[in-house]
Amino acid sequence: MGIKITERDLAIIHFINECGFCEIPQIEKRFAINRPRSYQVMQRLVLAGLVLHKRIFYERPGIFQLSKQGAEHTDLPPIKKIPVGIYNHQIVLAEVSIKLQQRYPQARWISERHLRRDQFRDGVGKRGHVPDGILVFPDGRKIAIEVELTLKGKDRIGGIFRWYLKQGSDSIKEVWYYCSQDLIPVLTSLAGKMPFIKILNIYELLP
Repeated sequence: MGIKITERDLAIIHFINECGFCEIPQIEKRFAINRPRSYQVMQRLVLAGLVLHKRIFYERPGIFQLSKQGAEHTDLPPIKKIPVGIYNHQIVLAEVSIKLQQRYPQARWISERHLRRDQFRDGVGKRGHVPDGILVFPDGRKIAIEVELTLKGKDRIGGIFRWYLKQGSDSIKEVWYYCSQDLIPVLTSLAGKMPFIKILNIYELLP
């Protein structure tokens, strides 16, 4: 089915593939579309064969991901399968990216999918940890963004913190760790004398 692809269609397609997948609430927030219009827009892209709609969990909205045809309009391949084990993390990360881009419209958001593909093409992070995303400000400052919903393990988190320390401020100026209130004391303690790592309450960003 041939359709004329609008600029908003392309923006939606790019957003979905940056996330890998998302639900309808993220599309509504990112593009300021209300229901039922949001479903009409997405149904049009599904019928055009650009977007796939799947039901993953009974109690949640269905997800949208790109088809192979849809991904041809972006610079990333479509995801092969939905990562059920980190499903909630990815949805929350999409919400965080939307909110940060609204709060800092002058900054450019680089998604984890792009970071993994490019391996920090400028030479940063070719080996080791990959952030959940990076905000790049007009003055060149790079802020790594991390979403921590459950504690991975103190040794693993400590290793990530040390990895950031090795990168130096020329590569990553700060790290913003968004976590739940109960994780703040643990992560603050692990960050120790690394003031460039900011431990933040995710629910103050996503009330």
